[in-house]
Amino acid sequence: MIKVLIVDDERNIREGINKLIDWESLGCEVVGALANGVSALDFIKSNEVDLVVTDIKMPAMDGLELSKHISEDFPHIKVIILTAYSEFDMAKKAISFRVSDFIIKNEFMDELPKAVLEVSEKILKEKERRPESIDTKAESDDRYFLNIIKSLISNSSLSEEDIKGFENINLCICACEINRYKDDENNERNLYEMFENILKIGLKNLRYTTIKVNPELLIIGLSYEKSSGLNLNRVVENFSNILIMVEEFMRIEVKIGISTEISDIRNIKDGYRQAKDALSKIDRKGCFLKVYEGDLKQKNGEFIDVDGYSEKICELTFDEKNNGAENALEDFSDKLKASGCSFEQCKLYMLVIYSTIIHRAVRYQLNVELDFNDYEEKIYKEVQSANTISALKEVGEKLILNIRDICIGKKNFKNELVKKVDDCIKESYKGELTLQTISNEIFLNSSYVSRAYKKMTGFTVTEAINMFRVNAAKDLLKTSNLKIYEVAESVGFKDPAYFTNVFVKYTGHNPSDYRQNS
Repeated sequence: MIKVLIVDDERNIREGINKLIDWESLGCEVVGALANGVSALDFIKSNEVDLVVTDIKMPAMDGLELSKHISEDFPHIKVIILTAYSEFDMAKKAISFRVSDFIIKNEFMDELPKAVLEVSEKILKEKERRPESIDTKAESDDRYFLNIIKSLISNSSLSEEDIKGFENINLCICACEINRYKDDENNERNLYEMFENILKIGLKNLRYTTIKVNPELLIIGLSYEKSSGLNLNRVVENFSNILIMVEEFMRIEVKIGISTEISDIRNIKDGYRQAKDALSKIDRKGCFLKVYEGDLKQKNGEFIDVDGYSEKICELTFDEKNNGAENALEDFSDKLKASGCSFEQCKLYMLVIYSTIIHRAVRYQLNVELDFNDYEEKIYKEVQSANTISALKEVGEKLILNIRDICIGKKNFKNELVKKVDDCIKESYKGELTLQTISNEIFLNSSYVSRAYKKMTGFTVTEAINMFRVNAAKDLLKTSNLKIYEVAESVGFKDPAYFTNVFVKYTGHNPSDYRQNS
């Protein structure tokens, strides 16, 4: 059994993680549930722990510092972070401490079991591996592949001996440009460490190696068995998901150029050139990827501007006044039909366009009922199963209609929802107040309210309730002679100890110290 330690200062969250998840069915045993990093670290020193599930924000020692200690002193222990979209900077630091996964706190019921299963598999494999068998064939191949990539960068030639063993391998080269935001204080080394840990999560089903060519350029070489069912479309989808993670957890811009699929290692230098060429064609700010197109022309010699069509279709999809995205998609489909390029290449172009539309919807954060990761996977499968360009176009037409239905004209409603939730908190914070009671009050599904409020504000409803109560408590501590437990009861906390924990979390001081210093 995998031994799990839960660390969260919010008792209801801590108990919910412990009691509401069927740990036994996951092959796990919860060996402890603690309120802060100090207690957790003491526990780890004297007990067997395989996996720590921890919140980021906690008093005494937060999840970041705990992750750092675990990374340095107990590297065999895996860590899953509970975080919030509002905690990007903190999550970004956690990446450098080799955290295995990030789970949005108010979605742990669905997402945590999936993450635990994946991390548990890694733990079991590491336990089974004997020290003398570390030098496995796969790892030896990875090191050899790294040397091959380094050779191509230095313009060395490849001999027949060099390529032996790669006959059944497909390859892909990616060129990445990474730039920090001006207000990002992370040094260069940490920046690349963090990005490479994102790669570990996003490319977990692929073998890859990375080479830092210069301070701005990172080369990623990927390899996969020809019989594995993996292909370039899957590589593109994985990197699309990586860019979403980068945007949510790291204050950096990542641009990725991806080569065509290389079936013969003799052509690996062409892949390197293609990846850099694709990267050079990205001229927009933000996180973007581009697949090498070569000289794509129609049979009449007219050049097809794939980037131009992609941008046009995406912009029209989100245009409040002009519903011309379907016409632009049809025009692009007609040009693909006349181009004579392979159908797999047509699939790839359409997949990139459709992924761009979906990611734009995610960035807009306009919808909360739809799981965009699942939705993108659904679109990927529909693209893969299509047999004609017309079928590919139909996938896009349904996508455009669906995204427009989700996004167009919905902004004001979301702002109104936030106002209604805030009004409920203001009116009822002194009594029993939960996400469910607020949802009942405004006649909406609690899951929908939770996701919508978090998308618009960056805070969970529970966090908003606690922050309002803490602010009310601060006023009472300054202006009244009420005892601490009376202040707690006056603002809706029935447990004085829990009130103190929450107060420390949001102010950095306990109530008594705050009163004395005010």
